Amino acid sequence: MKVIDLGCGKNKVIGSIGLDKVKLKSVDIVHDLLSFPYPIEDESYDLVYLRHTIEHFSIDNIDLILNECHRILKKNGKVQINVPHVFSIAAYTDLTHKSYFTFNSGKFWDKSNSKSYYSDISAIWNLKRTECSLNWFDWKGRFMSYINLKLSKIMEYRIRMALNNRTKPSLADRIVKKYSFQMVEIRWVLQK
Repeated sequence: MKVIDLGCGKNKVIGSIGLDKVKLKSVDIVHDLLSFPYPIEDESYDLVYLRHTIEHFSIDNIDLILNECHRILKKNGKVQINVPHVFSIAAYTDLTHKSYFTFNSGKFWDKSNSKSYYSDISAIWNLKRTECSLNWFDWKGRFMSYINLKLSKIMEYRIRMALNNRTKPSLADRIVKKYSFQMVEIRWVLQK
C-alpha cells in the first residue's frame, strides 16, 4: 500500500512518504500544500494522511487541498483527516489555526450529505467513518497520567456512543462542549 502524509512536519506516519513545505528530517518531498499540482502522479496513492494539517488553512484552501488529494488517490483510495474539536482547549492553543470543526463538519465533503449542494465545498467523497480520541487533562506524573487515561477512555466511550446515535446528530458535540477537555481529536475517513 502506497501512503503519503501531507503536512507531516516532524511526526510523519511510519512507512509513509512525508510532504511538507519545510525541510525537516522526516520530510521526503519539500512542497507547499497550496502550490498546485503537487509533484505527484495522478492516482498514485492508496492512502493520504492529513493529520493536524487542514485546521491551518481557510475553508477555500482546504477544499483545494482535498481536491488535490482526490487527484493523487487511486480508485477507492482514502484520506484520513485528523483535527482538534472546536470545543477542546487544543483547538485554540496554536495561534496558526484558521478553521475549526465539529464532528459533523466532515459531512460537508460527503456527496450523499443533504448539505452537499454548497458550491464552495467540493462534496466528492464518501464519508466512511467519524471517530474520536480524547485526552481530558494534561496531567504529568505516573499516577495522575493513569487517572487521566482512565477518565479519558470513559469519556471517549460516551462520545463514541453519541456519534453512533443517528437520532441526536449533535449529541457528541454537546458532550465535548459541556466538559473542558484538553484535546478531543476528530478523525474522518473519506473515500474516493
